[in-house]
Amino acid sequence: MDLRLSSLLPVLLCVSLILIAGCTSSTQQEPPASPSPDAHTGIPTQETTATPHTSIAVKEPIAEQLASVQSDSRVFHEAYRMSQNIRSTEYVHPPYTSDDTTGTYKFDCLGFVDHVLMNAAPAAYKEIGKGANPSIESYAAAFNALDTKSPAALYGSKVQRPVDLRPGDVCLWLKPNTLDTGHMWIIAGEPKVNPKRTNEVMVRIFDSTGTVHSDDSRTGSVWKTGLGTGILGFMTDTEGNPVGLYWEGGASTAAGEKDTTIVCGRLTR
Repeated sequence: MDLRLSSLLPVLLCVSLILIAGCTSSTQQEPPASPSPDAHTGIPTQETTATPHTSIAVKEPIAEQLASVQSDSRVFHEAYRMSQNIRSTEYVHPPYTSDDTTGTYKFDCLGFVDHVLMNAAPAAYKEIGKGANPSIESYAAAFNALDTKSPAALYGSKVQRPVDLRPGDVCLWLKPNTLDTGHMWIIAGEPKVNPKRTNEVMVRIFDSTGTVHSDDSRTGSVWKTGLGTGILGFMTDTEGNPVGLYWEGGASTAAGEKDTTIVCGRLTR
């Protein structure tokens, strides 16, 4: 064999191996990025790449929704302050734990509303409870006794229609004579009619609950229950009066809590 040819054989072999490897190897793609936490809510969000001519509606973060609320209600501002101060929360029945220093809020719906009103509307709270801690039944009776047009009378006014609610109003549903005594919450935004279901008025609320609502701050949070904010829907009749609730506002397929007392009050002192 020619000496020069024999010396070229190793080089040719290496080149052939490289070419073969280049044809059979697959291109390694970078793994998809992990969802990053939303800067306002701390809830992981997944980025979506839009295709040409596709528009994607961007929902305003919950924190920005709350920060943009214009209200002079002390009830709203106290509930908002607590929601911003949360470091630990849980839905529990008495005894409650409420510590602003550590941001610990552990109570049920009634305990939350009581705590807010004791700080933001002490005169109304005292009058409703007649010197004791009021029950949901006490709140229902008090709100039903209020006039819808004279907020100066007593300590506030009744809000009859959900579309007229304002941030800071207090609402409840009550099912008498059952073990399920109802629920209470505080309005945290402006109500709007669901364009896809015109018998539903949707509104953001503050509450302490074990079952979240739609667009809820507790969804994906380390605190699955307790104090937070979400969207609740009021089912209304032809005159705009509340006759049921869509627990996940805009998302629930059917209204619940029908044939119950659903009443709201606007407390002024």
